[in-house]
Amino acid sequence: MLSAETLATIKSTAPLLAEQGKAITDLFYSKLFAQHPELQHIFNMANQAQGEQSRALAESVFMYATHIDKLQNLGPMVSRIAHKHASLQVAPEHYPIVGKYLLEAIQDQLGLEADHPVLGAWAEAYAQLAGIFIQTEEGIYSHNAMKPGGWRGFRPFVVREIRDEARDIKSVYLQAEDGQPIAGFEPGQYLGIKVRVPGHEYDEIRQYSLSDAPGKDTYRITVKAESTPPSHEGKVSNHLHGAQPGDRVWVQPPTGDFTIKHPDRELVLIAGGVGITPLLSMLLHRIESGADVTDLIFIHCCRDEAHHVMRDELRLLSTQHGFHYYVSYETGSSADHQGYLDRPVLSRWLTQPDADVYFCGPRPFMAAVNLQLLDMGYTDAQLHYEVFGPSTRLVTH
Repeated sequence: MLSAETLATIKSTAPLLAEQGKAITDLFYSKLFAQHPELQHIFNMANQAQGEQSRALAESVFMYATHIDKLQNLGPMVSRIAHKHASLQVAPEHYPIVGKYLLEAIQDQLGLEADHPVLGAWAEAYAQLAGIFIQTEEGIYSHNAMKPGGWRGFRPFVVREIRDEARDIKSVYLQAEDGQPIAGFEPGQYLGIKVRVPGHEYDEIRQYSLSDAPGKDTYRITVKAESTPPSHEGKVSNHLHGAQPGDRVWVQPPTGDFTIKHPDRELVLIAGGVGITPLLSMLLHRIESGADVTDLIFIHCCRDEAHHVMRDELRLLSTQHGFHYYVSYETGSSADHQGYLDRPVLSRWLTQPDADVYFCGPRPFMAAVNLQLLDMGYTDAQLHYEVFGPSTRLVTH
């Protein structure tokens, strides 16, 4: 337990961290990679190049400082970050390294002497936070290792099949290289996929949501080819789009906490673009488990018909099983709605005010959907979303 003096010191730094956090974390990462370039095998350098990792770390540190005396408020943040760390194989020995350079960055950015009380307080607070993450992540690693077909660390898989799903979007079916069983998962979870892109020095790890129901002998991920270099973005997605059957990738067990929280409640699923992937897994699991889905509402927003992922499959499933399937295109008249989702169309389609709503897609899309639903009377407790990337929350302004 931290002393009252330490708690007060940490809380007093929260406003300063809100102001200086991005500069501190930028400095932290430059120090970290200069002294430990091997950690570039773990960190997503596309997020580094865009500044997203620094912003996310600054946000997390600020939240920790703000809630240091009420750590239970950090539960959702800790869970999300711990699952992400587990998909990267973050290990206990990484935490002292991170702590060393984070404290150095705080000291340098704020111009503090080495014996300043703020540095001592943050050393104690960081040790506490590291312990929380190490314990949480060990629970995830152990749980995944003990599952039937489970494992710990990265396991070699091979590409069994690749299917075109829409323009720039393909499904990749992955099978364990040794032919042995694979672990089950909860719909909405993702895989950590590690590849070495030819011509690049470091491994690249990305997270891809599982897009099929559990219980198969393969994992299916559905991948959009992002933009190409000179930015780091799209390096792995384009590599996977060019993969051939038999190619090897390395896979972490399924992780993630974007899962159905209350299976007995009515369900609304709202997807933007390739954000359909975890929601499709939820839908298919409901169908394949024999649940009644006639009250389920599935909304898919796409750029146009060419970018409509699994268009024919979903329309057929809706006809066969009776769930309500609505499509919105930005352009094109062959959808149920043309343009962005707004309150009138959502009010027309969403007839279940007590339903839980799960949504996923580009961050601006989710922020807009979140605001619309709150405005319609849905509560925060009913709304669940998955943010792709390192951030822990939506920005709604």
